[in-house]
Amino acid sequence: MLHASWNFILRGSEDKLLSMTSVVLGHVPFAIIGILVFGLPDIVGMKYILVSSLLHFFYQVFLLNSYRFGELSEIYPTARGLSPLIIVIISFLFFHEEISTREIIGILIISFSLIIYGLIKFLGKQSDIRGFLLAIITACFIASYSLVDGYGARVTQNPIGFYSVMTLINGLFFYFFACRKERNILKKLVLVGKTSFFIGGTASYLAYGIVVWACLYLPIAVVSSLRETSILFAVLFGVLFLKEKINLTKFFLILGLLSGVIILRLN
Repeated sequence: MLHASWNFILRGSEDKLLSMTSVVLGHVPFAIIGILVFGLPDIVGMKYILVSSLLHFFYQVFLLNSYRFGELSEIYPTARGLSPLIIVIISFLFFHEEISTREIIGILIISFSLIIYGLIKFLGKQSDIRGFLLAIITACFIASYSLVDGYGARVTQNPIGFYSVMTLINGLFFYFFACRKERNILKKLVLVGKTSFFIGGTASYLAYGIVVWACLYLPIAVVSSLRETSILFAVLFGVLFLKEKINLTKFFLILGLLSGVIILRLN
């Protein structure tokens, strides 16, 4: 719900760079609080933190570029649907993580529901193929940072401290990138980006902090799949606040996501 909330706030923004910068820098106050409350992670986790901060940065850059060639309804479900599939494959091939057959079925249902929805949107609007290709690359970065963060949390046993340090470093990377693109980005943030900074940044920090914490208790692929069901809340927000209709495509998306969640929870 938190993940859908901050994306919903930003969905109509015409200045995607300002919105992304506001949210990323909006993590900073909570990251400082997180370090003060939970402490710094062990030094053994520093390599995970540095790699993760770079992966998050490239994810953010590629996501911004993908929105130049496609819309949120096309890019978001495609990238988010592909990432759990990539995580499952890598987890099996390299990390030998225990994922049950039931969990794999649930993950596949959730992932394919999102991917098919994104493809229908792409084909229906005949968008630039570059948007679809960039969405695939974005999915690879999502899967990569999800794996690094999950294992980093397990190594340090301090998920909030780990995430807080990582997001501070990532914020520094993205701030310098944004300044190169837009010299007055900080001034624009103060003038028109305060809502995204405070509300979007808060929701985003809390949302992903919970995700990293959950990786201590569940396979990373399962956590990633459940995170992507945020689109259920995005659809709900659209119906409640934007008076959008539930068409047949959205109905089957909702049915697929709910079915996947139910299967993941079956004993």
